[in-house]
Amino acid sequence: MPEVSGWVTVYRMDVDLRGMEKRLAHLWQALTDGGLSVVTEEGPSPQSIRGQKLPADVNLALREYTTLDPFETRGRFWWVISPSPDLRGQVQLVAWSTEDKAWKDLLQTWTDMLTIACSEGAVADRLTEALVEAWDRLTFLYELTHIAGHATELPDMLSSIVHLLAQVVSAEDVFLVTGDRAGWESVTASGQPLPMPSVLVENIHYVGRPLGLAELKHALERVDSPLAQVGDLLVAPLIGDCDLSGVIGLMDPREGCFDSSDVQLLASVAEQVGGLIQAAKARAEREESQRLEHELEIAAGIQASLLPISLPQISGLELVAYLRPARHIGGDFYDVAEAKTGQPMLMLADVAGKGSPAAILTAVVHATFRGEALHRRDPAELLQIMNRLLHPDLEKAEAFVTAVIIHLESDTLGFSYASAGHADCVLWRNREERVDLLGATGLPLGIDPSSSYRSEQISLDPGDILLLYSDGVTEAENPDGGILGLQGLSDIIVATHPARAEEQIKVIVESLDVYRHGLPLRDDVALMMVRALDEADGGAKVFPFVLPAELPSIRQLVDLVRNLSSKIPLNNNKLRRQVADNFALAISEVVTNQIQHAFLGQEGQILGRISIGSNRLVADLYDRGAPFQFPDSPIVPVDPEDPPERGYGLRLVRGLLDRIESRRLENGRNHWHLVKELNGVE
Repeated sequence: MPEVSGWVTVYRMDVDLRGMEKRLAHLWQALTDGGLSVVTEEGPSPQSIRGQKLPADVNLALREYTTLDPFETRGRFWWVISPSPDLRGQVQLVAWSTEDKAWKDLLQTWTDMLTIACSEGAVADRLTEALVEAWDRLTFLYELTHIAGHATELPDMLSSIVHLLAQVVSAEDVFLVTGDRAGWESVTASGQPLPMPSVLVENIHYVGRPLGLAELKHALERVDSPLAQVGDLLVAPLIGDCDLSGVIGLMDPREGCFDSSDVQLLASVAEQVGGLIQAAKARAEREESQRLEHELEIAAGIQASLLPISLPQISGLELVAYLRPARHIGGDFYDVAEAKTGQPMLMLADVAGKGSPAAILTAVVHATFRGEALHRRDPAELLQIMNRLLHPDLEKAEAFVTAVIIHLESDTLGFSYASAGHADCVLWRNREERVDLLGATGLPLGIDPSSSYRSEQISLDPGDILLLYSDGVTEAENPDGGILGLQGLSDIIVATHPARAEEQIKVIVESLDVYRHGLPLRDDVALMMVRALDEADGGAKVFPFVLPAELPSIRQLVDLVRNLSSKIPLNNNKLRRQVADNFALAISEVVTNQIQHAFLGQEGQILGRISIGSNRLVADLYDRGAPFQFPDSPIVPVDPEDPPERGYGLRLVRGLLDRIESRRLENGRNHWHLVKELNGVE
């Protein structure tokens, strides 16, 4: 054997090098999601590692038997590690990772261990005790990663960790303490309960590093903890996301006391276990959230199935309903049942509360309504029966229900209604162009089992509208804390009639979104609209809309008007498009002035409708901005070399339209009425 002073001479021997390489590669992949390979003098250099071709610099370092610090190329970091200077051998380790972390020391340790493992002396002695211990601890890191990837429940993972650590340390017991300020729980390898685990957590919290028995003994004796009498104790903090989540510790070494290597090992293990526990808790919370999300989706589907598949078709009336829960499931709902008269009985109800409890009660109210409506013709009588039947369940749940029931009388275009503490119904009187409110006629369901209710008879004239809604509509809140209110809801109806009921409901919903200005829906929204058809409208087509008072939104209105060109009653396609373009231009100029002068940069919305009649186009625009009148100045020639600074757009509007009216309405609203006559256009 050659003698080389100061060097350990290493020879290749018949050891299971490839088995070691395989385990190291698995561990490296688990730690970094990268690749690793061992290169020896006798074996060929790999061409690629886990699908990544070796860069030229890596191949050069292997050929020249040199070390290559992290070398970055194409999003990969490469290392080539040779044995330490006091070792002689031809074992090199090449590895890559997607992140440039401090892996060099770990790779150097592995390379030296492989070099020693291949030495003649190590094989002859079946490896030294230190090497066995080092290899066992290396195996522990690999197994720890394996446990984290396969344990499905946190208690199982903690138990596996303490039993695994007990196999590689010389201690009578290993323990883990986890939890939070509300309480701490322990798990031990021996199965014996750990006394007063909170004492260990409280004392290590202020230090943040491993502590031995000497540093902990005073605190343990102060509370008479049996741990003060053990042979030796070593405890390290578990840190997860920069917060203390528990401790890990060793108790009673089998020989002497715990040394610096035990401290180093436990500190390393504690850091990894803290992260694993935090990841396991996050995974459990994520899985629980996904489970709840799935259950809520199922519940939402069940709740949606309780709604009527279709609404009854009634001669002379339009009937439309809409529901949007603030969450997956909610307490607002509507329903339709056949009354004793054979005519429809409508109900819109709001169960106090949100989420699952409210959703369960809605199913009970649904069933009660459908079961009893068939035997009743009077809404007040039906509410009284429902109140008596539902009171025991609502009292147990400490809840109540507001509801309004409508009995439609299609032969007279009228209805009777009764309201159990529900929000006022809105009744639009088309002939007088006014909004009436229909208030409650009794207490909410579930308050008093002996409550009585009264019905009121209401007639509908052509063009009249009855709107039932939940308080999620009128209590919609904007970023300034203001609520839409009954006045805001009335404004929408004024601006959108006499459009079809479906179009009006659509604009109400869009207006709520515009009003909230990006805020999430805080309460369920339920709507039912009954509209009496009006033959006197001459078959005009009405297209309502709502816009935020922002200049970019004008494009939406322009597109709406232009897309209506095919509905303009003119024979020439080109002329229809030209009229639509001119009308869109005129409206956009008026809306621009509304936004700039009526709102003065403040948030708001513009409501309106486009009406296409047999001989005219009409636009009605409504806003709640400051008063602003159309200038009365006549149309005058404009010098293109010296155009006026202001008013040019409005002068253009006068040239495009036949009538322009603007007026200030009550309750602080502006109304613009724009008309384009079609007679003689061609």
